[in-house]
Amino acid sequence: MRTKLQRCAYNIQKCLDSIYLLFIFITLYFAVTSTNLNLRSNSGDEFIGIGTTWVSIVFLLIIIAIVLAFAVNQTFRTLWRRVFIQHGVLVATIMVVLALLWQLIVILQTHPAIGFDPGAIHEALTQTSSANIRSYYSYNTNNLSLLLIQHEIAKVMHNTSWLMFDLVNWLLLIGTLLVNMTTVWFVDKRKLAIGLYTHAVWLMLFPMVLVPYSDIYVLPFVALLILCYVIISTTKWHIVLKVGISIIAGLTLSGIYFLKPSAMIPIIAIFVVEFLHILITRDNNQKIMLMKILVVTVFLLTAGFSYQLGNKVLQNQTYMVIQKNRTLPPIHFISMGVSGDGGYNAQDVLAMAKQPSQAAMSRYSKDKLIERLQQKGFIGYLIFLIHKQDKNTSDGTFAWLKEGRFIIDKPAKNGVKSVIQNIIYPSGHYLSDFHFIAQFWWVMCIGIISLGWRQKDRLTAVLRLAIVGGFLYLLIFEGGRSRYIIQFLPIFLLLTVFVWPQTVALIQEKLSWLNVNKKNM
Repeated sequence: MRTKLQRCAYNIQKCLDSIYLLFIFITLYFAVTSTNLNLRSNSGDEFIGIGTTWVSIVFLLIIIAIVLAFAVNQTFRTLWRRVFIQHGVLVATIMVVLALLWQLIVILQTHPAIGFDPGAIHEALTQTSSANIRSYYSYNTNNLSLLLIQHEIAKVMHNTSWLMFDLVNWLLLIGTLLVNMTTVWFVDKRKLAIGLYTHAVWLMLFPMVLVPYSDIYVLPFVALLILCYVIISTTKWHIVLKVGISIIAGLTLSGIYFLKPSAMIPIIAIFVVEFLHILITRDNNQKIMLMKILVVTVFLLTAGFSYQLGNKVLQNQTYMVIQKNRTLPPIHFISMGVSGDGGYNAQDVLAMAKQPSQAAMSRYSKDKLIERLQQKGFIGYLIFLIHKQDKNTSDGTFAWLKEGRFIIDKPAKNGVKSVIQNIIYPSGHYLSDFHFIAQFWWVMCIGIISLGWRQKDRLTAVLRLAIVGGFLYLLIFEGGRSRYIIQFLPIFLLLTVFVWPQTVALIQEKLSWLNVNKKNM
């Protein structure tokens, strides 16, 4: 019989599960209804392209042909299982290698200059005396850590080119892949093939490798944090080894904070799920509890010490001279997140520059936030949040090209470079096809996650709660475009892998009537 505390913890867990299901099915709806899936002759939108071509039609026909052949042809099903399941790890590894080679070719053939924040960071690698650049970092000190990291990389490589930093991005994505696959190996080796397939498709459709920004730099750290949690919570390693892993986790969390603080949300999910698990299971084994306390203590001490060290480095750095106490306050981003589509607001940023102090910035942002909330009213704000969730999560290209001065180059006229640039550049002939195919993958990913709701274990609970936390963060703070989802991609990818069997089982159950009809024919 459950105690009152157990029942409370159990009910909280059920409530969190319900919130997750609400969010993920809303997200699936928005992904399915995205304009990226429109087969159109001309959209008139420079960010989406001039319209889909024969490429999208052929892609759809191939998908339909595979589905029909799998449904009606036993020989095809046998061949498919033999190639993609029995030899799945080998075939999937080949696909991953091809995807990485494709990304490398894209980098070598393009490596364009990028606008918005990455452009400001790149400019600061060679120009530190500009008043505009110093002003940028005075207000956006959150990007100072990444600037210093890229500055150190540039010193070691004696190179500040976009090509070099795109190659660094490529290595970071390889690192993310390897860490995520290690996590899958620890959890369930049988899912390595589906893990490799999932990551291969993602890498093939991820031109953000060309954007050297914190979105990419934080990915291996987020993946590593999850791996550390898996090792500590699921393995029977000696306590000394687990303490060592907790030190790595503490350093990883600190790295995440300095690169992109919002990406720390998974650690909150871990603590919440583990706390509820302790309450529900009533684990009174003193030895196990002492081990957990030791691991958590070492983790917190390491994270705190490394934070202090990193903060000291930032405070004492002399590479970029900035005006201290001019950093944009958090409430500015909350206020901005209630304007327009919930994204970047140039007028708000200009207003911040006119304020005499950080305290004045906070007062202005608070007043603006209250004014916007009052204008919307309770119902209006709920409607706005639903709209913002659409903007935050629906775009499977992760807002490719939808930032200020993203890429200003035009596609080349001929050769391999022309083909690649016509796929991903503004006004590219096949840009709409890229949006269509990338959106199809995103719908499949969210669909698998949504239909895998029957999977119940602590790790999936952590991953689901981390996704909910990410959604809530983007609803509260600046969002308005799906680029901010990139920081949580290791979570989405891992969850897709782990719930895959449950999703397949559910689909097979719902389609079992087809087999019955075949037998009766």
